[in-house]
Amino acid sequence: MALKISTTLEPFALLTLIHEIEAKLNRERKIHWGPRTIDIDIIFYGELELNENNLVIPHKEVFNRLFVLIPLLELLDKNSKYFSKIEEAVTRLKATTQTVQVVPEEKSAKNRIEQAVYEILAAVGENPEREGLQETPERVAKMYAEILSSERLSKFEEYKLFKIEPAEVDQTILIKDIPFYSMCEHHMLPFFGKVHVAYIPQYGNIIGLSKIPRLVDYVSHKLSVQENITREIAEILNEILQPKGVAVVAEARHMCVEMRGVKKNNSLTKTSFFLGEFNKDINKRMEFLGEIS
Repeated sequence: MALKISTTLEPFALLTLIHEIEAKLNRERKIHWGPRTIDIDIIFYGELELNENNLVIPHKEVFNRLFVLIPLLELLDKNSKYFSKIEEAVTRLKATTQTVQVVPEEKSAKNRIEQAVYEILAAVGENPEREGLQETPERVAKMYAEILSSERLSKFEEYKLFKIEPAEVDQTILIKDIPFYSMCEHHMLPFFGKVHVAYIPQYGNIIGLSKIPRLVDYVSHKLSVQENITREIAEILNEILQPKGVAVVAEARHMCVEMRGVKKNNSLTKTSFFLGEFNKDINKRMEFLGEIS
């Protein structure tokens, strides 16, 4: 995709902003010059020419990439000093093995969900066109975007770490009764309840208290099972903080148990996961369990 933008930023300031955007979009690249999940480049900057270690304008590969040049022809004014050079490069590259294929526009995720819900309504014997259901596909699509908002995220980043004076005696930090809502990956029915999280700081490293509920939301806002949610909360917190120990207990009601199948109303499922001192020291583990009971 090629875009033409107007900006007041100088080239290096624009490059810094681009790198920040790539980071927020979870850019990953395993090897240099290898494939990456997102790549944004400055191709031209007006008619400026620049050759620095971190920035070359025009981009040094632009006249060797047919898939870049063809969309650029649609954007650049014919009076641009680069226009004829681009045309020449396109003619040259078309005689090589490089090809460009126009891909039909894909439906957005929202539109695909709306169409699927419409088909489900018809399949179960409903009339999707009746007054009460006409806006249901759109409502369901918006709902999924909210309650499954972590599906397209690859990493938890909504946190901030702080320093405190390390204590001579282990200090346990506990947040209990954190509400959570998730969707079962087996039947796509809700399960919900509360999570209790505790950790023992190491080297004076602590996390903002509000970030632990955010972590619970991050882990639970996708299709999952309770066992995985419990484990992932503990493992992510352990990776971020490197504490002496982490303890997580989740308890929830599952609509796939209560609404279908065995239909056991108000049944409660409890899961736990312990790392570090909470896993090795039964006294610490029992103290944590006593605090949340």
